[in-house]
Amino acid sequence: MLKILLFLCLYTASYKGNNVQVTVKELNGSQYINLEPISQLLGSKINYLEKSGRIFWQKGDLTIVLTDGSPWVLLNGKPYNFPLPARKQEDGVFLHSSMLIPLLKSGFNLVAEQGDNGIIIFDQKVEIKNVVIDAGHGGRDPGAVGPNKTKEKDIVLKIARIVASELKKAGINCILTRNKDEFISLEKRTKIANQNGANLFVSIHLNACRNRKTHGCEVYFLSHARTDWERAVEARENSVIKFEERELGADLESILWDLAQTEYLSESKELAGYILKSITKKGSIKSIGVKQANFFVLRGTYMPAVLIEAEFLSNPQCEKNLKKEWFVRNIALGIVEGIEKFKTDYEKQMNYE
Repeated sequence: MLKILLFLCLYTASYKGNNVQVTVKELNGSQYINLEPISQLLGSKINYLEKSGRIFWQKGDLTIVLTDGSPWVLLNGKPYNFPLPARKQEDGVFLHSSMLIPLLKSGFNLVAEQGDNGIIIFDQKVEIKNVVIDAGHGGRDPGAVGPNKTKEKDIVLKIARIVASELKKAGINCILTRNKDEFISLEKRTKIANQNGANLFVSIHLNACRNRKTHGCEVYFLSHARTDWERAVEARENSVIKFEERELGADLESILWDLAQTEYLSESKELAGYILKSITKKGSIKSIGVKQANFFVLRGTYMPAVLIEAEFLSNPQCEKNLKKEWFVRNIALGIVEGIEKFKTDYEKQMNYE
């Protein structure tokens, strides 16, 4: 009996003024917390599949899949690997705090503070604070080239700089993947976004096609291309891999990237719509629509991400317009307005305002 008391203790979990008693158990030398009372406190449910050892922790659209004895977790399809595994015992599902606290934050948008006698859980306010603006191409990769030799890499850098400046004026921290004419690999661009904790990733490009009369703006989010045109744009933008030092293939890392971006698909699509509407209005540019394609530069991002094709550099009149400062500025202001409108609505939705 004394031995049991040494390894079992009662913990208090608190959320919005409500308290529950939680069992803390020592397993393999580490203290584990019984998840089930916390789940009830949050109004979520836990289901356990005996044969597979899978544990489903669910609330609304949120699904967290745990596996007994495994450190791997799927959060709405996104894989995470933790230091210690989940454990299923006769008296409940037990998680170490190194797994529980991050899952509360990433899954439920909750902050948890752990003390000696309990854990206090409270709501975390969602804010879009950091935005990465990616000026496409650069350096040895010119991107599209207009009939009068205007290079895509130069125009999109001008647009990106204006966007960054205006976002900073609005109180949003903005990071440029490049601020000069240099080559940045697709992989590095997404790493910049992930390592800086970006809330949004916006990649700016100009379009091109054989028909020089074609004009207009389209904004893409990551998904499988559905039409010949989407596949053509996808192939052109992904052709930059010929400049890469290593080939980006369908390896395990790429598969995990796809799973991660799936989590943000609806948000990315919504962001694309806001930006498209604002660019076409501010710049008096024809809207071609919100599209989807499998762009490498979007695959590595763990946040809502879009790729903008602002106008057709292959169209001689559009090329002339893109060399005018007022036109470039209007495109940039359209991007800023789209981001700001998405930010306002997204924060209201996530914070239940």
